[in-house]
Amino acid sequence: MKDGAHVYIFGIGSGIGQGLHKRFLEDKSVSLFGFSRKGKQTLDSFSKAEKGNFVFDAKNTKDIESFQTSLLSKYGFTKSGDSSAFQNIDLVVYFALGDGVFGPIADLKEVDLKSHFDLNVHSLILLSRAFAPLLASFRSSSFVFLGSTAGKQGFPESVAYCASKHAVLGIARALREEWKPFGTKVVHISLGAVATEIWDTRPQFDKNDMVTISDISEYLWSISHLPKSIFVDDLSITPRKGIL
Repeated sequence: MKDGAHVYIFGIGSGIGQGLHKRFLEDKSVSLFGFSRKGKQTLDSFSKAEKGNFVFDAKNTKDIESFQTSLLSKYGFTKSGDSSAFQNIDLVVYFALGDGVFGPIADLKEVDLKSHFDLNVHSLILLSRAFAPLLASFRSSSFVFLGSTAGKQGFPESVAYCASKHAVLGIARALREEWKPFGTKVVHISLGAVATEIWDTRPQFDKNDMVTISDISEYLWSISHLPKSIFVDDLSITPRKGIL
């Protein structure tokens, strides 16, 4: 990644996304764009901004549509596909969106299931679609999907969460193949337990046994600096004790 890269992080309002955004704020060589419901700038201002922290609800269809329109406008994309002004700029996108729904399947409510998949799955597909027309316009592009060990195995009382994280892995693997002609790097990370607020309602787990947010943020930041010829597929990160 060269100086001047455009870095997008979705889900900076809390947890890993917030930690990663904080780490990138220390990297003065990039233009950083962060998105969350806790953002400080309106989404309307995004298309002309050189950086910023924007209000964005990934479960809101209007916000998704507004972002896509603004993104194409920001980079001068036209119907003819002419958008060549950014051939010397690297694009890096992190998807740190997601929440957790836990408990016995018998207690799972349909409204919670829909909300969970809208955020954990549908938003990733729609946001990836928004960037798709622009991939040929950048010098290089990298997309990092934050998944979970629950995307590769099952856990009790986690049927919705495991299903959504399996889907994240599928999305990353599919896009990796689809975007190969552009030389786009698509990285999926199976995260073990990280000490975020998602564990606050599960007292049977000790946050002291987990990866710290600062440590995982440093690791995720380093992915943006992979050498040009290195293409990483799936990475697995766990605490010292392994899968808790």
